[in-house]
Amino acid sequence: MQATRTPDPARRNPDSTKAILEAALALARDEGWSKVSIEGIAARAGVGKRTIYRWWPSKGAVVLDAYVSRLQEAPYMSPEAAATDDLRADLVRVLNDTWNMVSDSLPLLAALIGEAQHDPDLAARLWERLIAPSSEPVQARIRLAQDRGEIAPDADPFRAAELIYGQIYLRLLVTPKALDEGFLEDCVDLSLRGLRVRP
Repeated sequence: MQATRTPDPARRNPDSTKAILEAALALARDEGWSKVSIEGIAARAGVGKRTIYRWWPSKGAVVLDAYVSRLQEAPYMSPEAAATDDLRADLVRVLNDTWNMVSDSLPLLAALIGEAQHDPDLAARLWERLIAPSSEPVQARIRLAQDRGEIAPDADPFRAAELIYGQIYLRLLVTPKALDEGFLEDCVDLSLRGLRVRP
């Protein structure tokens, strides 16, 4: 029996990939999650369904990759993002820059998270492609602050990022209040009060 080979992403046609990702994101934003389908993405991108299924196992996987491709354009999505001497300002900048990039599609992010609750493959992809990488800039800035003596040395940078982003995801998914710039600043302030070294 011949072994099944996993397609090599490096062999994707760049033009087709771009068209598919753009179509997936546009369809999800314009029509809503429930109206998204592989057929619809293929029609809007001008490709066959088989082209999409060759690289993505589900509509969630396509839309997630489209979402991530937008976020990767944000300057502060890099763990090596430039740091100033102002910890609070740097953290606020990371959050604002990231969330402003996707402010027009927050319901889509909520839908992806919801879909991942009963799709283990999408859940793994969501963690690997979006959730974990998006916390890296915050963790990197926390580690730098620890090196500078601004944050307790025994604070776990990953848990610190969870403390900040947990507030955001709770508001996005559950709390019926605005996810705006003032709220993002407050997330940083509330977190830092418990992280700073106390005299």
